Amino acid sequence: MSAVAEAPRVRICGARFGIRHVPMRMPFRFGMITLTASAQIHLFLEVESSDGRRATGLAADMLAPKWYDKDPDKSYADNLNDLVAGARLAVEVAMSVPGARSVYHIWRETYEACQVAGAGAGRNPLLASNGPSLVERAMFDGLGILLGVPYHTLLRENLVGIDLGDMHAELAGVAPAEVIPKEPLAQIDLRHTVGLADPIRTADITPDQRLLDGLPQSLQEYVERQGIRYFKIKVGGDADEDAARLAQIAEVLPAGDVTISLDGNEQYDDPADLMGLLDRLEHGERATRRLYDAILYLEQPLDRTVALDSTRAGAIGALSARKPMVIDESDESLTTFKESVALGYRGVSSKACKGMTKALANLALCQRFNEEAGQPGHYTLTGEDLTNVPVVALHQDLAHLAALGVTHAERNGHHYVRGLDYLPESERQTCAQLHAGLYEQPDDDLVCLAVTDGRIGVQSLQLPGLGVGVDIDPEATIPLDDWRPEDLQEAHG
Repeated sequence: MSAVAEAPRVRICGARFGIRHVPMRMPFRFGMITLTASAQIHLFLEVESSDGRRATGLAADMLAPKWYDKDPDKSYADNLNDLVAGARLAVEVAMSVPGARSVYHIWRETYEACQVAGAGAGRNPLLASNGPSLVERAMFDGLGILLGVPYHTLLRENLVGIDLGDMHAELAGVAPAEVIPKEPLAQIDLRHTVGLADPIRTADITPDQRLLDGLPQSLQEYVERQGIRYFKIKVGGDADEDAARLAQIAEVLPAGDVTISLDGNEQYDDPADLMGLLDRLEHGERATRRLYDAILYLEQPLDRTVALDSTRAGAIGALSARKPMVIDESDESLTTFKESVALGYRGVSSKACKGMTKALANLALCQRFNEEAGQPGHYTLTGEDLTNVPVVALHQDLAHLAALGVTHAERNGHHYVRGLDYLPESERQTCAQLHAGLYEQPDDDLVCLAVTDGRIGVQSLQLPGLGVGVDIDPEATIPLDDWRPEDLQEAHG
């Protein structure tokens, strides 16, 4: 198979957006914000094949404030409006691409145009890449439906026309089939998010705070009821407070092998402070030392203003030699991961909101760097979450990770949102029936993610398109033209 196979050509012939409000069952505190409700944007993209057949491809993302852009002079509403403007622009660009082209070609033109336009509009490269990623996912979904093949097949047979050498010269001649496994994963270990406001022990929850909604609430309950062994723990940037809280968390971790990542969400601005936190963990009490030993990597602990500062390369390299450092928010452009490796970083996150083709290319780079270093696993692609909730966003990200062979991934939508409560009844029941391995229905009132021995089953996502498998009615969303960010606050306080 050639690196760039002759791919089917499509064109975009229609699009519409819709919004869904997603109330949180408990506050999600990370970095500088605490979310109690969020808005999810949906893209319905009509894709037409060269023989005139049409399919509607879907994509969805949380409109997350203060993650893409942490400019203190911008409000939450500014952040959401920037994301909406970027999504609208991406669709306009994709629809203007002349003739029928490969999905990769349309995405690449859309990505580059949105980067230029985003810079002119004051949108940073990370934010400017979100709109093209929505278009990319919707095209993957639509093409897979047209061809009757799942996402893994689209990649293995390169039916989207991906040219890895076009993004990175050192990957010229590398086909996607050489990068991803022959078969998609059937199960993925869930890496449970421990937010900064999460109760650690069940005894920490006062009677007036107790949810009693059929789901675990404290970290202790999640460990006991779902058998979780992978944890992503948020840290807040104050070494004293972080050390004390991590010591509490260490006491409720299950016995036996556990795997931990620490996520700083850019809250440390001095590598020395972070090194001091690691020192305290390593030389703390027995449980804390065990937590330290279980840390697999540190995810974006440094503010992006210093995270890729070449004058800090020595300090970054020293940290990464101790516990591998992974970039997340700093992963702004197609080449950022390569640039970070030169400073000592050892990994990069995969998030659907940053782009699936980009993640595939970064996985290929990890494999190339590992071969050159002669150290398998030295450089890694990690699976992270931006509160992906059912149906579209969660299914598509899981199908993507299963195709790339990412064996454990952060999932937090099941934790901060009460199952599928916010969806129409038809969607809840279809999820429960069609994706029985992914969801469970413990009672008539609740359909939620099924977590058994810390794992979730993703085999049902291997269906035509990008794993959705549920009819999403655009009329069951709020038309984007009728929505404003203030509506979310007014609806949920």
